Amino acid sequence: MNRLSKLRFDALAGYSRSPQLPLYAQELGWYEDGQEKVLGVVSLDLPDRDFLYTILGRDKHGRFRAVHVEINIPTEAEAHTQLETALAQAALAPPEAFYQHDETGQTLDFFTPVVPQARQHPIFRQLVTGSHKLPAYGLLAELMHYFQDVDGNFVEQFQSTGFDARLWELYLYATFTELGYAFDRSHASPDFHCIGLLADFFVEATTVNPSAVGPALDDTNPDAYFSQYVPIKFGSALFSKLNRRYWEQPHVQGHPLVVAIQDFHAPQSMTWSSAALPEYLYGIRQVEEKQENGTSRVISIPVEKYVWQNKEIPAGFFLQPGTEFVSAVIANPGGTLTKFSRMGYLAGFGARDVRMFRKGYCYRRNVIPEDFVAEVTAPGYVESWTEGLAVYHNPRAAYPLSEIAIPEAAHHTLRDGRIVGSMPDFFPVGSITAIILPTNDDA
Repeated sequence: MNRLSKLRFDALAGYSRSPQLPLYAQELGWYEDGQEKVLGVVSLDLPDRDFLYTILGRDKHGRFRAVHVEINIPTEAEAHTQLETALAQAALAPPEAFYQHDETGQTLDFFTPVVPQARQHPIFRQLVTGSHKLPAYGLLAELMHYFQDVDGNFVEQFQSTGFDARLWELYLYATFTELGYAFDRSHASPDFHCIGLLADFFVEATTVNPSAVGPALDDTNPDAYFSQYVPIKFGSALFSKLNRRYWEQPHVQGHPLVVAIQDFHAPQSMTWSSAALPEYLYGIRQVEEKQENGTSRVISIPVEKYVWQNKEIPAGFFLQPGTEFVSAVIANPGGTLTKFSRMGYLAGFGARDVRMFRKGYCYRRNVIPEDFVAEVTAPGYVESWTEGLAVYHNPRAAYPLSEIAIPEAAHHTLRDGRIVGSMPDFFPVGSITAIILPTNDDA
């Protein structure tokens, strides 16, 4: 029996947790046997103040689920001893012994091609053929056992034109699982119904996509591109979701509705466009102003509209009619494939001799961003799925989303003509990750 990190266990089996678990058990240790054929958990029984262990095996769809629970164990040491014996015995059982006979449908497979190579998205091709993406591949290969394809076309889109949008959905799935939510996916829309001890709300995912005929940053006025074109792109994506009127669906009525947006309109645009989103949502531009004493302060300037060529839209999405039914907009510039690579490496997937370096901009309890550099593969590096997630609350929301619903994120709202909020101690707003493969001296 070998001990696992919580991050490794979560990557293998965390999607099976009940959101009610913290009410009756506190997990103390995570283990495996048979080269992760079976997993085990020792926990404290909170109501009875004694101990228990749980054994998990893969069901017919490859999902780790509980196959045996032993309760009323007087000490943690005894629970550990009993688990070691039981886990070794379970590792000898055939795979069919762990099938639970309630599995329906086909096992979801992200990677076996279902579209011709000519139609495959280039990043998907890198994911399945490039060794530098193996940490992400390993992580996604476990996640796919748990994810439900409610539309019936997830794999086809993930492999082709919808790769970015579908990967953004997978990021949200991993993030809300990390926060302790389960999902009711009995309806095709919105994308997620998050159910947990913290809250009960809906999330619809959307992406900012390239225009068929769009300007290139190098060929236009950079100031106008950032201050006018980029907010219009956010507005187009958000209003397309607003027009779907999800709040009128019976299962959504009376619940907070969140739109989760990611920017893919240009290469690596999410690393530099994030400031345009709150400006567009609240109609407030925040500008750094230098003081005579050499310090800086951020001032708020109202914005009325955005104009690009023949298109004009009003600023302030949350100020427009009908938007009161959107409780919040959330975004994470880091919710991309490199996030899966970093989290995959931390969870033990991929070669151990790869090196990853991350650099970007962050806030550290300051209103002015600063540079940061970190080696992901160095001992002591930590990261969560929630890291970098920003929640922009609608001050006019008909059904507000509590900040408690998404802990560890940055939270913002509009108050007295200013964008105000709170951030974690470390909050990245854009970064890039360099992945360095080991040199093959025999090549």
